[in-house]
Amino acid sequence: MIPVTTRSHPDAVARYPREIAAAVTLPAACAALVAPGGGSPSRTASIAVVTACGALSTRLALIRFLTAPGPVDPRAVTPFDPFCDPTPPALQGFGPEPDRARLRTAGDRCADAWRRWRAEEPSADSAAGAAGALAVAAWCSWALGSAARAQTRAQHALDTRADDPLADLVLRSVRAGNGPVWDR
Repeated sequence: MIPVTTRSHPDAVARYPREIAAAVTLPAACAALVAPGGGSPSRTASIAVVTACGALSTRLALIRFLTAPGPVDPRAVTPFDPFCDPTPPALQGFGPEPDRARLRTAGDRCADAWRRWRAEEPSADSAAGAAGALAVAAWCSWALGSAARAQTRAQHALDTRADDPLADLVLRSVRAGNGPVWDR
């Protein structure tokens, strides 16, 4: 029997530690993904990206951020709320064409964060975030029209965590031959 003191209010939304950590690090991850300069992200930036990608709601917020027209302040980004926010059209490849350089940089940095995680700390606790980061990288590749790279990244994300929904979506889209249809 569950004691009365541990019951949640029926209208309360349950938040889990991974989701809270993802929401808190979301602005830092956004900043790391679009920071000027080339090369791999720092260890701290990689940790922020992997942590922020630990929840699907923050990954959808990253996609919304990366595809937003014009500059968006990373500090203003909020997690996606599946109960209130419409699904970002960019998730399915609709809407205005995003900045290709921004997507390429963000995708490569997400993949670098996954590689760093794999080399340094392949723990089960952070596997969801690492798979999520690589799933975002796969989505970026798909959005750029690189089906082969998207398929490879999505498959590695699913090898890291077999139940990753974004990696599964990207992989199914690639296998079905569906690509983005951006407004030009």
